[in-house]
Amino acid sequence: MIHLFILLIEKFLIGQKLIIIMKEEYYYYIFVAFIFLKFFLSGIFLTFHTIIIFLVPILYILYNKHYHIFKFEFNDTIQSILFNSLVGFAAALILIVVSGYYGNMNWVNIFTLPFNLTALLFLLSFNYELLIRYFFQNFFEKRFGKILGIILPCLVGSLIFLPDLLSASVFFIVGLFFGYFFSKTNDIYGVTIGGFIIRVVIAVLA
Repeated sequence: MIHLFILLIEKFLIGQKLIIIMKEEYYYYIFVAFIFLKFFLSGIFLTFHTIIIFLVPILYILYNKHYHIFKFEFNDTIQSILFNSLVGFAAALILIVVSGYYGNMNWVNIFTLPFNLTALLFLLSFNYELLIRYFFQNFFEKRFGKILGIILPCLVGSLIFLPDLLSASVFFIVGLFFGYFFSKTNDIYGVTIGGFIIRVVIAVLA
């Protein structure tokens, strides 16, 4: 089914040359511009802004046939899932303890989260990590080296959560761990699960 979907996309979008291909750095500039514009745009344009941000990497991958990003390499993927899940659970536990200290006990509702919201959070996590790790981390690593290539995407990614300083800070810090392990394994699934765990906790604590 997935392969059929990809073929249809290639045939009716890429095959008809309806996609405008730009250099990677142009996507970066557009993304940063939309980040700052989101504070001034209406709800309709915010939805459009979200679609643009998360659709761009998917179309870019399809056009360039970079399907390897979705490949399941057993050893790398298992290690990535274990490591990033551990980081996600550690961050989630810290959030729960700190929130409990200030009287917020909403974490008990974590098992009553609606399925549609849970699925949405998972998809959001996948798209976010695809954008930040596959797209921006590769972009920065090519230009500034591995260390800045890990730090700068975390900084850019944390801007998405402003003005929520808590979420921005959490995703910047855990993003450093996610980025480091992504540079080792190039696995998107582990960072997706790690980010998903944190998003679920933030959603119930909000």
